Amino acid sequence: MIRKNTTGQKIAVLAWDKVAKAEKTGDAANITAYISKDGAAMAQTNDVNPTELDATNAPGVYIFDMTQAEMNCDSIVLFAKSSTTDIILAPYMAHTSRDEITVKPAIIQ
Repeated sequence: MIRKNTTGQKIAVLAWDKVAKAEKTGDAANITAYISKDGAAMAQTNDVNPTELDATNAPGVYIFDMTQAEMNCDSIVLFAKSSTTDIILAPYMAHTSRDEITVKPAIIQ
């Protein structure tokens, strides 16, 4: 769940090499992202380049750290792109929530 106006959140994207037909690893320095809050004009994220999650166990997954100000909206679109030829990334779209989350442990019987 994406929380409205909350710091410490992350958004993951998948980098795909359309020629190799495989996830793209080692491309973090070439990936940047832009966000639109509530349908407004795109602006570059504060996290200039993402962090690669795990090239072995989660190839092609990159994580952007979002600021509280970036998450102060009702909906967000994050569009990432790579300067590496033939690498594509799908846009991330979500609605934020103000709901409080209560986690209760499962009871095992």
